[in-house]
Amino acid sequence: MWDYYKRTFVLVQIVTLLVAYLAYSATNHSLVASIVFFATMQVSALFGAMWANRLRRKIEVAGRF
Repeated sequence: MWDYYKRTFVLVQIVTLLVAYLAYSATNHSLVASIVFFATMQVSALFGAMWANRLRRKIEVAGRF
């Protein structure tokens, strides 16, 4: 999981910061909304990396048989 997360880390952080800034701008500079968007995207990135790792393992196991 961490290998996948490390490979995509920089791009994910750039997109997350961009979305958080857009949320900040769109909500008349509401810092709370921006923080909620940022935190949600961070947690989603972590769960996405965990899911991608699980799928990769399942594909590898299926390929052995």
